[in-house]
Amino acid sequence: PNVSRELTRLNQFTVNIAGGAAAVSTSVQNQLTVFGTGTVLRWAGPDRYGTAAQLAQLTGALGRTVFIATGASFPDALGGSAAAGRLRGALMLTAGNAVPQATASALTSGKPATVVILGGEAVVGSAVFSTVSSLAPGATVQRWAGADRYETAAAISLNTYPQGATTVYLASGENYPDALAAAPVAALVGAPLLLAEKDCVPASTLVELAHLGATNIVVLGGTSAVSEAAANLTPCAG
Repeated sequence: PNVSRELTRLNQFTVNIAGGAAAVSTSVQNQLTVFGTGTVLRWAGPDRYGTAAQLAQLTGALGRTVFIATGASFPDALGGSAAAGRLRGALMLTAGNAVPQATASALTSGKPATVVILGGEAVVGSAVFSTVSSLAPGATVQRWAGADRYETAAAISLNTYPQGATTVYLASGENYPDALAAAPVAALVGAPLLLAEKDCVPASTLVELAHLGATNIVVLGGTSAVSEAAANLTPCAG
């Protein structure tokens, strides 16, 4: 019901569905035709890698900066999505030790100027880094990573906003929906997306907040996702 009310308020021209019918059913697709002009488009590949590649091609940004995150878990792609939007780039997914065909084809055809691997070698191995370098020989290939998801999000922020930022979005690092929905908004307003634990804020996030010098922190989600203690920037023990 909340989504229906917002779609009615937006009165949008087009609704875009990300993913195949196994992810968003045809029943939902049919329900979406009553909103706005009734134009509903679906962008999907045979799997998450193919869908991500299709969406990346839609941005028209494959010739600029491409971010690549693991498709096996969500945290690194969250901060990466916000950074990709801010830098007018694109984000695709990879397996841990091999580049999926859809991702490889998009890299080859896109000829990006820069490719940023998100996360350490435990999530995206050195073999992927080497393969990406071969697939995009004209690109500068970098890795932005930390010791965990919180440090990686901080590293993404530091590299995207080296001069700081006025606003920061803070979301749960333990689950993805709030940060996923906020990433495009964060990109639009020029705000990095950092991660917190439920009841405290990791040291790496606090260090990046200090670097950014932000005067406005937008906490995403209710207290069951980010508690008042975390929202008040209570440091994690240790």
